[in-house]
Amino acid sequence: MNRTNTLIVLAIAGTALLAACGGDDGSTPAIAAAPTPAVASVPSTTTTVAAAGSTVAVKSAESELGPILVGVDGRTLYGFTNDTPIQSNCEGTCAEAWPPVVVPANWTVAPGVDSGIFNTITRSDGTLQLVAGKYPLYAYSGDTAPGDVNGQGSGDVWFVIDTAGSLVEDAAVTDDAATEDTATDETTTEYATTESTEPAAAGEAPPKAVFIGETPLGVALTDADGFTLYGFTNDGDGHPTCNDACADAWPPLLVDGDTLPEGLDAAVFSIVERDDGSHQLKAGKWPLYRFAGDDEPGQTNGQGSGDVWFVVNPDGSLKKG
Repeated sequence: MNRTNTLIVLAIAGTALLAACGGDDGSTPAIAAAPTPAVASVPSTTTTVAAAGSTVAVKSAESELGPILVGVDGRTLYGFTNDTPIQSNCEGTCAEAWPPVVVPANWTVAPGVDSGIFNTITRSDGTLQLVAGKYPLYAYSGDTAPGDVNGQGSGDVWFVIDTAGSLVEDAAVTDDAATEDTATDETTTEYATTESTEPAAAGEAPPKAVFIGETPLGVALTDADGFTLYGFTNDGDGHPTCNDACADAWPPLLVDGDTLPEGLDAAVFSIVERDDGSHQLKAGKWPLYRFAGDDEPGQTNGQGSGDVWFVVNPDGSLKKG
């Protein structure tokens, strides 16, 4: 190829290169972004089986009351006789003492539990609450460990639920179990005592059995240790009706004999004899109780429980408002 032809070829090649690298106006074009690889979509599934049991809401366990339903944390579950089959009547402070078992829409049950007895209801706040049989399910704030059944018989309206979805109303915690709890559980031991105060030393005035203390609900009656005192609306005629398992959850405030302790206003306080012959202090017409779910002085975890337990005002009335 002669020199002239070589120059012509190089000119043509240069023109093609410029056309590939620039626009007609000679500007440098933007570098095109690399294409984004497509992400494969994950198909939705309707299966109720979840990894690590993340949707399991209830399982079964053995207890001194027989096979019962428990939550995923192992804590005992209860039914409330004041509930209707399609509505929970435990709201507000009641739900603080008895937390409802709230579940996601894809809830499931543990293997070995009959899923056919379960359903859900919609609570007033829009959440779903699990139902066994006809009873919406709740935990109990007074149960601090798996296996506890401290709420059994509370107020004669709260009962453990068996694996068939029925209330365990006739069974009570055995004496052996109660003795073991008293010996090993500090909270149970504290509330198991039947004496409201220590005896006074010789020459000293006996300590008062009741005081007025500050609580989150305002001033209220407390015992000598500062624990809030409650009244039970089922005691409306002035006679205590909380016995046996109920009295385990709501220990009565007992005094020695039928003489009003010194320092108490007889216009407010009086003594009533219980069915077992012991003597319980009253304020107004209400026999007084502590609550096993109050772990520290001044707590009011029992307020509104079952819509039948309420903190007592210094004048002997109940804090219902």
